[in-house]
Amino acid sequence: MGSNSMKSWIEAALFAVLAIGLAYVAVPVGEYEIVIALLPLLFVSLRRGMLLGLVSGALAGIGLFALKSQGADLAADVLNQAAPFVFVGIAGFFAKFTQRTLNNKRFPNAALNIVTASFFGTLIYFVWALLSDMVSNEEAIPEGISAFAHFLPGQALSFAATFAASAVVLLLIAKFAPKAYIPKDSRFLSRKEKSKLLND
Repeated sequence: MGSNSMKSWIEAALFAVLAIGLAYVAVPVGEYEIVIALLPLLFVSLRRGMLLGLVSGALAGIGLFALKSQGADLAADVLNQAAPFVFVGIAGFFAKFTQRTLNNKRFPNAALNIVTASFFGTLIYFVWALLSDMVSNEEAIPEGISAFAHFLPGQALSFAATFAASAVVLLLIAKFAPKAYIPKDSRFLSRKEKSKLLND
């Protein structure tokens, strides 16, 4: 079966639920925090590819919107709760390269793909988070300072910490449990490669 199998969709939903749960776990970095909720979304994107990564992120965003929405400003709630998670699955662009290099035991190449995927997936989350701050928290901006200049330093710190934490965890998984990234029905490996993987 391909990546669109029922099992794949169930996986995407389960990782979305895990992301929703982790969204309530705060790991402070100054006034901001490490967003560990991104970790399951990045992992499922590298395991299942961009489509299901985007689906998982969208489900997580919708779930958090439903749970955290105040109802007073629908557009602000969508921007704050849902939008940042939706496009984290772009990291899935690197799924094929990650799985093939891990399957061929080329860890340095796989590590580069994982770090790059983590960077872009995390970056797109924080771009949305920065836009959300700029639009929704105008009253917090001191007079004479632009919204971008006010919110960027904190978001940049949070981005750097989140990216570093996510990359380290994902690299450790790749190092010590590489098969976790490669489902038996992976569409990124040939039949011959899958057969070899199952026999290892």
